[in-house]
Amino acid sequence: MPDGTIIPGHIVISSAGRDAGHAYMVIGWYKPQTLLVADGRGRKVTSPKKKNVKHVRRLSIANPMTETVTGALTITDENIRQALAQFRRPDKLVKADEEE
Repeated sequence: MPDGTIIPGHIVISSAGRDAGHAYMVIGWYKPQTLLVADGRGRKVTSPKKKNVKHVRRLSIANPMTETVTGALTITDENIRQALAQFRRPDKLVKADEEE
């Protein structure tokens, strides 16, 4: 069940699997412990990746795309690529949230 710590529009970093270290945007929830994530390139909005919530770390930066994803507006792969590009720049790098 979505617990409120990770919501659609958040940027997460994969911490397990072949894609460890890869940045994704959360598109939605599939099951109570499974996120749907996309990066706009290999994983498009039309075919998001299922990722266990235990295998990702959420970035501590607010993302303006959160309102777009949770609202009625349509999100595109281009929007996701632009949002992820902001977090790949060295001056924008941040530490992932520590688990409480």
